Amino acid sequence: MSDPFIEQLTTGIEARVADEMRKGRIPSLAVGVVRDQELVWFKGFGQVNLATGQVADVDTLHRVASITKTITTTALLQLRDEGKLDLDDALTKYIPEFKNVKVKAGTLAGVTLRRLLCHHSGLVSETPLPTWEALDFPSIDEIFAAMPETEVVIPQDSAFKYSNLAYGLLGEVIARVSGLPYFEYVHKNILVPLGMTNSLFTLDEKSRRNFAVGYMADLFSDQFEPAPYSQLNGVAACGQLHASVGDLAKWLSAQFRNDADKRDGKNILNGTTLDEIHRPQFLEPDWSIAYCLGWRANRYGNDVFHGHGGGIHGFASQISFSKVHRLGVICLANIWPHPGVLPLASDLLLHAVAVQKSEQTAAGQKASKAGLGQTSPVPTEFKPLLGLYIAFPQIPLHISWRNGHLTLEASGISEYPLHTSAQLVPADDRSFVVRGGRGSGETIQFEERNDGLQFTLGGFVYRKR
Repeated sequence: MSDPFIEQLTTGIEARVADEMRKGRIPSLAVGVVRDQELVWFKGFGQVNLATGQVADVDTLHRVASITKTITTTALLQLRDEGKLDLDDALTKYIPEFKNVKVKAGTLAGVTLRRLLCHHSGLVSETPLPTWEALDFPSIDEIFAAMPETEVVIPQDSAFKYSNLAYGLLGEVIARVSGLPYFEYVHKNILVPLGMTNSLFTLDEKSRRNFAVGYMADLFSDQFEPAPYSQLNGVAACGQLHASVGDLAKWLSAQFRNDADKRDGKNILNGTTLDEIHRPQFLEPDWSIAYCLGWRANRYGNDVFHGHGGGIHGFASQISFSKVHRLGVICLANIWPHPGVLPLASDLLLHAVAVQKSEQTAAGQKASKAGLGQTSPVPTEFKPLLGLYIAFPQIPLHISWRNGHLTLEASGISEYPLHTSAQLVPADDRSFVVRGGRGSGETIQFEERNDGLQFTLGGFVYRKR
């Protein structure tokens, strides 16, 4: 049976990807779409090996570079939830060697774990030792030895300053606090619970057989040549992961499990911590971009997409997702540098969201025409609570039954939204906890008085009329 969502999705995606591959001279793109807990669509475009003509499949490994940072962040938050560290601690509490850094701006104490996660610590982008040009990244001990030449160059919180070194150091924090090497900790506590069985940090003989060839394009001809490969060594926690579309789909699905009440199995974080990771910590002045814990959020009109990209010799990658719509997109290219993977992923996600909205609108119209709009009758004990309530000085709201929930709604008399919109979650007899809005988390108690039914919320007494 055909799926209208997939049919509409496919049409828009294939045209956009084909256009990007032509313009961007990309040998191969592996693209996947995630809908909540399922990879609903995948296709490999072009060739992951120009010599053999091989096409990417869902398990083809790519270097995903800085997407690794979102894994590192999750590991750090797991340890925070276990009470083993605090995000607002100075880095020097866990890595005393960092005391030798040269502070040209800001303060040493201001270089905290939180600011390192959000790239607002002021730390330089890379260690002063040879790295990208030499293709020989230093060990963590060599990085520590170079601390007197390593600099904090701008004041904390003054601006976004991307730092691979920051995440290399956070990987060392994870190792020291957990007592396990970084790779081992991540494998045990994140990759295995999520079933990311193809993902790994160091290629072995078996994984090399399913590893895409990374390419560099000549600027002045149509020629490609294989890119060099290097281990990131002391900064591995910033970008060493190798993963496939199939495994990254599981990673995106994990971002939608914010209803988990505890960390358990595939719920690698409880829902509260997951929401915290996605919550903006710093905003650009125009609010178009927010920096979260490990993730970046971009605004596209009324939609906000979280995501992270990566670039390393031969490979460019981007994962983007919408928390509201529970949709995600994965784009893995076997070429670097390449500037078009983020715009491509964003366009594909915007398309997926539009298709889903259209599908939901059509379903709602069909249900309305069929007379299926009210599927949940009002419980008998709630019926006396429904109606108009007014608080001094003339602040009205309605208590209504909508979609199976008791709700606080704006009134047609005045739409002043002091305590609306929100849901009322039953607690004890005629007692409810507010979910959403200004009064979220507070408890209200309905009481019969001489002048009728009333409740108090946030210091305002609402009386039924």
